[in-house]
Amino acid sequence: MKRLLTLTVILVISKTSLAQDTITNYRIFKKFKVDISIGYAFPRDNITNSGTNLNGGALFSIEPQFAIIDQLALGVRLEAAVTAHVNTNNNYSQGKSNGKANVSYLMTVDYYFTKTKFRPFIGAGAGVYSTANLDSTTVNSNSGNKIPYASDLGFMVCGGFEAGHLRFAAEYNFVSNNASYIGLKLGACFGGGRKKNNLPLK
Repeated sequence: MKRLLTLTVILVISKTSLAQDTITNYRIFKKFKVDISIGYAFPRDNITNSGTNLNGGALFSIEPQFAIIDQLALGVRLEAAVTAHVNTNNNYSQGKSNGKANVSYLMTVDYYFTKTKFRPFIGAGAGVYSTANLDSTTVNSNSGNKIPYASDLGFMVCGGFEAGHLRFAAEYNFVSNNASYIGLKLGACFGGGRKKNNLPLK
């Protein structure tokens, strides 16, 4: 009888320990990470003159994130983007150009569709965009310049994937005063990898 009671107690303790381990190890990925990315920015200016149109720019962002669960992460994104739009006629004697330097501070949320090494995601964010504008009009080497500065509320939608610690994202940033832009970003995730006490991911 004592042996049966002892065996029963051991089995109960073993099952309880296993259940606790299951709860503790339920999370596959670590909770905190920092994403650092660089990329290409496309301005969305409404310059419609005929002739040659050139668009381009660059961006840099850093985004600490905290995963509430493995598939849902909240973050704070700091991004700097510089974009330019140039329009010239065929002989380049006259034209219009528009350049913008944009710094944004956003609260973000990402949703991941999988818990494997390849993790597609969609996301969104909202916050403040501070934009400095440089508009220039040239006619036969005569030019005039102005540099207005403004801060506006805006929001962002994005989609992409993470593969291990590599991150790719495509974003659209909606900003008033004709300062919206598209960003293509490639970066690295520091932290946020899978926990060591989990089985290998597929």
